[in-house]
Amino acid sequence: MNEVKIVILGTIAMLLPVSAIILFVIVYYRRQRLQRAAHEEALHQAMLEASVGSQEVVRRQIGGDLHDEIGALLSATRMSLSQLNKYSENESKRTLLLGRTEELLNEALHNVRRISKDLMPSTLDEFGLIEALKDFSQKMTLHTNLPIHFTCDLNARYDAKTELALYRSTQELVNNALKHAEAKEIKITLSENNKKLRLEVTDDGKGFDLEAVNQPSRGIGIKNIESRMSLIKGQLKFDVEIGRGSTFIITVPL
Repeated sequence: MNEVKIVILGTIAMLLPVSAIILFVIVYYRRQRLQRAAHEEALHQAMLEASVGSQEVVRRQIGGDLHDEIGALLSATRMSLSQLNKYSENESKRTLLLGRTEELLNEALHNVRRISKDLMPSTLDEFGLIEALKDFSQKMTLHTNLPIHFTCDLNARYDAKTELALYRSTQELVNNALKHAEAKEIKITLSENNKKLRLEVTDDGKGFDLEAVNQPSRGIGIKNIESRMSLIKGQLKFDVEIGRGSTFIITVPL
């Protein structure tokens, strides 16, 4: 009987450490799972906030364009049409007013098309990222009188999500350089290396404070780019300091 008790006690003594280890492992992995779930939820929330914020920026921009440009043109058109009755017997004056009204409507139509292209550039949709970045660089150089150089030896199309994310990120980075860095020259380079698509945007400006760029009043900025990259498994690295130029490098697996 004593031997049985000894065996039982010995077995219990052996099982206690094993049970403790098993319990520790269970608690550890449960905690890890909860932490991972919390991290994923935080990441999802950050992406959602960035997405909503980005949409609000776009809505405000479109609303401003519609109010300032289209609204003004349509108001002028209405005034022009309202004057036609005053000159019912003056054919030359009516012809002049109708010509002016047609010009106003054509300008409004042109602006509507421009706003539509800003939402989804036709060059990107039809010809791809490379041609879209080339077109973007040329137009920005023309409008800003600032040399924006685009370099690329590739001739390929990529996943639609990747192309759109890289195009919008380039727009954001160039816009930041123009607004905050006071750059005199901007370089955009697109290349492939080790089965990765690499986008580099550099400027020779004074640099800028990333925290200032990410303030709600200053736009979505870098956080929005990082959110875009998370959707296509891309990475954003940067070298930015106040007082010197900035370099941003985006890599996306192919």
